[in-house]
Amino acid sequence: MSGHASLRRRLVIGVVCFTTAITITTTVIGLWFDEQAEHRVWEAMFRSASVHQVADAQESRRLVEPPFLAFGAKAGTPAPTEFSGLAPGIHDGMRLGDRTYVIDVEAGDKGPVVLALDTTDLARRKSRLDLEMIASALVIVLLLIGVTYLAAQWLVKPLIKLSTVMAKLQPGASGQQIEVRPSDPAEVVVIVNAFNAYLREIDGYVARERKFLKMASHELRTPLAVMSGAAEVAIEQPTIELARTHMARVIDASRSMHDLVELLLALARDPARLQAGVVTVDLARLVPKIVAEHEHLLEGKELAITYGDMSATEMSLPLPIAASVIGNLVRNAIENSSRGAISVSLENGETLVIRDPGTTMSPEERSRLQAKLARAGVGRGDGIGLELVERLCDHAGWMLELQLGATGGTTARLGFRSGEATRAPCMVARM
Repeated sequence: MSGHASLRRRLVIGVVCFTTAITITTTVIGLWFDEQAEHRVWEAMFRSASVHQVADAQESRRLVEPPFLAFGAKAGTPAPTEFSGLAPGIHDGMRLGDRTYVIDVEAGDKGPVVLALDTTDLARRKSRLDLEMIASALVIVLLLIGVTYLAAQWLVKPLIKLSTVMAKLQPGASGQQIEVRPSDPAEVVVIVNAFNAYLREIDGYVARERKFLKMASHELRTPLAVMSGAAEVAIEQPTIELARTHMARVIDASRSMHDLVELLLALARDPARLQAGVVTVDLARLVPKIVAEHEHLLEGKELAITYGDMSATEMSLPLPIAASVIGNLVRNAIENSSRGAISVSLENGETLVIRDPGTTMSPEERSRLQAKLARAGVGRGDGIGLELVERLCDHAGWMLELQLGATGGTTARLGFRSGEATRAPCMVARM
């Protein structure tokens, strides 16, 4: 779960963003209304001062009373440069020296009349009030973040506990169930009950599968062993000379069927259980032994098997599965070649390499060979097929690579990886 944000974090971020947006919007609107209200207050005050200005002018008294200041021809005091050239109306925040003024410019017969009000102290109090309001908003946001975090933690606590319990479930273990607590909310209870139902269904399926594999392993291997053993004993009897060819075909077919059964049972097993049944074998001894079991397929062909570098290498492998895969690759190399030499070697101590020359026979030669093999009772024996071999290699964590040469030959590389294997699909490339 490290790559995904938690539900609590999503809730906190969502509420904080919403609260921040509302706070900023409210603050901005409040400041705007404050400016508008302040502008209306200045207008009312200056209108009142203007009325007194007219009345006092008629009575030949001072135009305005403190704290207002009057400038212009009518007031007898010229306006400062900072207040000159302004359009009629209210102007806030005007600076004159180190003081701040609000001025009202009015058009008159003898020139504009400027009324000024010193708001320096008021501006300072307003700035302080604005800072206090912003600080209050920040405090409110921080408090809301804390409250939201605690509320989100309380809301998602049942889900956090559920995810923790589910993360502790062991793959492959049977009889696992998640306990429902009385304090769990109804939604969590629904999830737990549904998940427990799936766990029970999976346990039943696994139990049925294991029972079937156990029965199939016994019921399939036993008849094959009986047939193969009886055929091997019968073929040695001198009284069945006429049936010797047919008995050889029975032995060959039983071996192929045995390989197929081993492969299918291996594919049905869990990869971890498959790796648990490994034994230490020497590839330099195992490979020639398997090749020797398939040398009868060389009959009728101008074909030989040669060995390259076969340095002694011990590896931990599931022996029946490895023998089935290696035997199938050897069988395919023989069946796909007509004359020449098949090279068998080990690269880097863990990769089996089988190179065949391919077929160089004409259609007539191939037809005569097939007729001769049929009369001799030697079947083609296509083995278990490269498709199943590919699936088995992927299941066992081995790497199978097939390279097709320009002349029709094939190079098969079977890499056995020790430890946790990196699964790689079968790759076919043309050279």
